Amino acid sequence: MGDIMACKKNELFQAYQKLLQMEADFHEDEEGQARDITIKQVYYLRIIDQNYRVTFSQLAQETQNSKPTITELIGKFISMGCVYRERSPEDGRVYFIYLTPKGKSIARAEEKTHVRLVERITNSLTDEELDQFITLLNKIL
Repeated sequence: MGDIMACKKNELFQAYQKLLQMEADFHEDEEGQARDITIKQVYYLRIIDQNYRVTFSQLAQETQNSKPTITELIGKFISMGCVYRERSPEDGRVYFIYLTPKGKSIARAEEKTHVRLVERITNSLTDEELDQFITLLNKIL
């Protein structure tokens, strides 16, 4: 019985590796985005993308970071060409952070990758298999 379980674990591991490779391939296809940006940086870009006119303070609160950490991060993003900041017309002490087209592309690439992965899964399975797959994923997660 132990050999069968070890074999199943190996099959699962290989299938999972293929899934990860497929996701990586989809990432590479996305508009040739450079992958020299970290997952955490993408996370911050996504937060900026989801919040209109986000301030440094709001971003610090949303990400549970200090303002100096966010200031350093935004400076890096500006130098990478991912964001720009604009002074508030109502309060000159406040700056809003906006994504550049490059920043938007990076922030949204992850979502596009997941959509492509879901399309690949749904196109590969019957309705019944898809229902079983969803049930199994929900049981695991």
